[in-house]
Amino acid sequence: MTRTVPRMDALRRGVTGVAARALGLLTVFASSVAHASEADLVLPDFASKSFFGGSINGHQLLLSGIAVCVIGLVFGFMQYASLKNLPVHRAMLEISELIYETCKTY
Repeated sequence: MTRTVPRMDALRRGVTGVAARALGLLTVFASSVAHASEADLVLPDFASKSFFGGSINGHQLLLSGIAVCVIGLVFGFMQYASLKNLPVHRAMLEISELIYETCKTY
């Protein structure tokens, strides 16, 4: 059976944390050195491309996708509101409050 020294574990965690932070800073500064930015991306003209046999252009397709997302968001809120108004068993309510209070402390 091998035992590790608590100080060595703490040292290992500290070194790992410092290395992770250094790697994160390196990636942040490396993008500025490479002069890479999303602002420099050139987007194509979406209206110039057609889909589904020419019946819809790219701009309309993107807008219809956003509309589907908004409809899904509204549906989700409606389901949440209807679920929130349902009766709850007393034991389940106590357990959920206990879990919430436990997680809130962290």
